[in-house]
Amino acid sequence: MKTTGDANAQILNSGAVWQVEGLPKYRQIYEHLLQEISTGKLKAGDKIPSEKEICTIFGVSRITGKKAFEMLAANRLISRQRGKGSFVTGAPFPAEYKKTAPSFRTIAFLIPGFNDSFGKRLVFSVEAACAALGYHMILKLTHESPDEEEKALRVLDDENVAGILMIPVRSEHYNAEILRQILNKRPLVFVDRRMRGLPVPSVTTDNASASEAAVKKLLAQGHRNIGFYSWQVNTSSVEDRQDGFTKAFASSGISLNPACICTDLVTQDGLNMIIRHLSENPDISAAFTSEFEIAVLVKKALAVLNRQIPRDFSLITFDHPYYMSEFLGFTFLNQNEEAIGKQAVDVLHRIIHGESGQFIGDVLVSAESVPG
Repeated sequence: MKTTGDANAQILNSGAVWQVEGLPKYRQIYEHLLQEISTGKLKAGDKIPSEKEICTIFGVSRITGKKAFEMLAANRLISRQRGKGSFVTGAPFPAEYKKTAPSFRTIAFLIPGFNDSFGKRLVFSVEAACAALGYHMILKLTHESPDEEEKALRVLDDENVAGILMIPVRSEHYNAEILRQILNKRPLVFVDRRMRGLPVPSVTTDNASASEAAVKKLLAQGHRNIGFYSWQVNTSSVEDRQDGFTKAFASSGISLNPACICTDLVTQDGLNMIIRHLSENPDISAAFTSEFEIAVLVKKALAVLNRQIPRDFSLITFDHPYYMSEFLGFTFLNQNEEAIGKQAVDVLHRIIHGESGQFIGDVLVSAESVPG
């Protein structure tokens, strides 16, 4: 077994200590010792320097040194024996642990899916923002499945990532795996959606304000019976859009007819449900939909009922694939996906740098109204 003095000399003489820009000091210590262990320079049973000695070697505070040791112990790389010191364990290294410190500059982006109306530009923006800061991006699709989301988060435990960006899946309950990541102090930022009550920052569109302004325009045009359509299982973003819809009536001093609200659409029967709703409420002369796919269904339902946009019906929605000229007849709210992606990476980068002593709150990005 090597003595502490031998270990000290080995750490100091094994080449430059890791100085990776953007990594907190405790993480640089962790990565350096991890490299020494994974390459065999420190072997199973070797005693490593004490926290105090490590702090002297790296020129850091006791708190920083302690955090690095706790991380090594949590990953079963060392065992800490009271009165004796810390020793390298014989734990096998998965392939991920054999990466060099710079590979830790990786960010994982978990997203349920993306298409031309929303998500594609966001993914491009996140990747570009990661590259600008020197990170690699790992993209994982969760397909709006809580099980897939949980699996993806667990897999990340074995991958050398600095932090996680994620669009949580639609679900009535919080995913327990998200709570575990929070308790483990994993750098985490929600994108596009929030999970109320959790101390995790988010970067989203200012959905409430955009929706309120759009519906006020419909009210100013003389519409009084305006339909609101959304899926049965919603997200915080859709809830904010409905809040904005309601506030538009309240702030305009106009009564809202509850019968105009339809928030229980299901994907298997969405079109028929909208046809029935419009047939039962013939006074509805305009609609605001929470998502572009629902706007497409509304337009199809109107065709069945022999009604046309904009001749006798107005329609506003969120998002739009610009190349689909057949749908240019209605107004849409364009989310600034480029700004959302960049700001999400910036917020996560700040947290990775240790700038999360105080909770970094939610960031709201304005949406642009594009007239039909």
